[in-house]
Amino acid sequence: MGKIKKKDIYAYLIEIVIIVIGVLIAFYLTNWGEEIKERKTEKEIIAQIYFELNDNLADLKNDVEIHKNALSSQLKVQEFINTDTITSDSLLMDFYWITREEYIFPNTSAFENLKNTGMRIIKNDSLRDLITLVYNNYFPRISKGNNLNPDINEYLIPYFKKNFKVNRNAEITYDLYLGDSLKITYPRDFGNGIKQIIGYIPLDENSLKKDEEFRFLISEVLWYRIYKVRYYQIAIINVKKILKLIEDKYPKAIASKQ
Repeated sequence: MGKIKKKDIYAYLIEIVIIVIGVLIAFYLTNWGEEIKERKTEKEIIAQIYFELNDNLADLKNDVEIHKNALSSQLKVQEFINTDTITSDSLLMDFYWITREEYIFPNTSAFENLKNTGMRIIKNDSLRDLITLVYNNYFPRISKGNNLNPDINEYLIPYFKKNFKVNRNAEITYDLYLGDSLKITYPRDFGNGIKQIIGYIPLDENSLKKDEEFRFLISEVLWYRIYKVRYYQIAIINVKKILKLIEDKYPKAIASKQ
């Protein structure tokens, strides 16, 4: 075999360098294309999360008002059983509200899409952690079947069936104020003579005040209600934080979906 000439060596080296550069450019372009695709997917999912949480926030605000209303009624009932100055006549609506229960049934389709895509698609650590906390921690605590405490309505109703009668006086009105300036007036008229009349009346006021079982039930329900109000409020605070973060960090993602 003849000797390899220097110019041939140079040619081979140049060819190798060109091939290597071509591979590196192709690798860079592939990664760049994947990055663009990921960022597009990230923005789409974040926009979905944003509008989904806005809908859930409206439900949270309405629900927490019902729980706060029930808590206020409970405090009135507890004052009633601890004093002789308050009669049950003014409390028929309060007896009703202390038995009311409310849960959030959150829309989680956007979050499920995020999990299926991969949580790491969201590059902002604070946003990703907050979203995970709200959906995996706070929402379950105020959803039916996942709560650590019993259903308040199911807990109280057996006692109420034995010791209360239902109010049938449609002349007695009650205004329930929910979030976003929504007011519901009872009795609610659904037309065709159908009305929802609320209120419970003790069968025997004096016996009710002395009944240790009633005192026990009311005492337990106080802690259940405080727990629910607390976690609703925490959920609302953190949902608002997520929405604000998205508005600050991803304004174009929101605008593209409006």
